[in-house]
Amino acid sequence: MKAKVALLKMHEIDSLYDKVRRRILLLNRAVEGSTELTALREEVEALDQELQTTRTEQQDLELESRSLTERIRESEQNLMSGELHNPRELEALQASIDAMKGQRTDLENRSVERLVMSDSLQGALERKQAALAEIEEEWTIRQAALEKEIDQRKKEYVYLTRAREQVAETLSDANLELYEHLRRRKNGVAVALLEDENCGACHTQVAVGILDNIRYRDELLNCPSCGRILLTED
Repeated sequence: MKAKVALLKMHEIDSLYDKVRRRILLLNRAVEGSTELTALREEVEALDQELQTTRTEQQDLELESRSLTERIRESEQNLMSGELHNPRELEALQASIDAMKGQRTDLENRSVERLVMSDSLQGALERKQAALAEIEEEWTIRQAALEKEIDQRKKEYVYLTRAREQVAETLSDANLELYEHLRRRKNGVAVALLEDENCGACHTQVAVGILDNIRYRDELLNCPSCGRILLTED
């Protein structure tokens, strides 16, 4: 295989090779998880935690209200028992009962607020959970498709690796070293194809004398501007 033909083949293989490699990297990142799914899971978890906290607060308020009701009942029984005769003591006990009743009313109001909030949070949580279930189902299907494509791309990667090795064996050490050196320096692209009279990489016009040598001789020539190896497809 002539050097120009081999280098052109290497260029074609490497172009595909780089695309496949980038695609595999992209797929590997994508298959790790959906940002939308992660965000929704966090929302569901936060809503559930808020609901549990609100329910606990409501239950604590209800228990406190019941305890206060029992204290009020005992105080009222004490007030009505006739055992207390001192007007000041009776007045103080009545004031205590009135204060506890006011406190109980506040507790009951706060308990109702928490109960209403719990119902609202429960509804929001159920809607979010339904949306999460739908997205998780979609993600499961998408993940399977991503993994299938990853397997296919890996097979392509292996095939291109072997094809590249075979072409590399036909090149002289000097030409292969030049090609690899340019790939490292030129962002992975060592070869530029002629487009009419211009370099296909940097679009600089190439002198007529160089064009003739590229088209009709086996000598490898570089673009005077970008330094890449100039080749033609025919």
